[in-house]
Amino acid sequence: FHYQFNLRDFANIVQNVLLSQGSLYKGNPLGIIRLWAHECHRVWRDRLINDTDRNSYMGFMKAALREFGDAKEEAVFEEPLLYTSYVTVAMGNEPAYLPITGMDALKEILERKLDDYNESNQRMDLVLFAAAMEHISRIARIIDLPTGSALLVGVGGSGKQSLAKLSAFILSYDVERIMVNTTYKMGDLKADIQRMY
Repeated sequence: FHYQFNLRDFANIVQNVLLSQGSLYKGNPLGIIRLWAHECHRVWRDRLINDTDRNSYMGFMKAALREFGDAKEEAVFEEPLLYTSYVTVAMGNEPAYLPITGMDALKEILERKLDDYNESNQRMDLVLFAAAMEHISRIARIIDLPTGSALLVGVGGSGKQSLAKLSAFILSYDVERIMVNTTYKMGDLKADIQRMY
């Protein structure tokens, strides 16, 4: 397992744990430990590209979990281990960084948001299977953070662009797209960035 840890990673975990409301975790140590595990997964595990590294990472997580006393490994890492703030907003409440209650509830909310998107934009026909819903939640988490950034890598047509557009729509963000061609130069990039800012 080769990964270089840096202070920014730890700062992201702390920043995101602080997004939660303390009153929601009072008397609920398992809840705050699951939040910590979720943030570690998002900051570190999501960057890993093979099962060997993911298994090594989980070994580190299980060792770190022992520091929390009698927290049960099965309960802490029980799936789905996914926190969002957009679910509470979609239900008409103030944003609160909370775990999703289940994939069926998440799918219902995302299908509603996709329908809203399709009413006002060029239609996207997305199949919201579990991995796609998890990716939407990950992208939404990243772009909702002041210092969030991501690089979506994959073959064309795999849905990266559509999931990013839906995530931005859910958070009421505008999407800017740079059109690159064979004559696109550094000056064009600077002009596009200047226009966006």
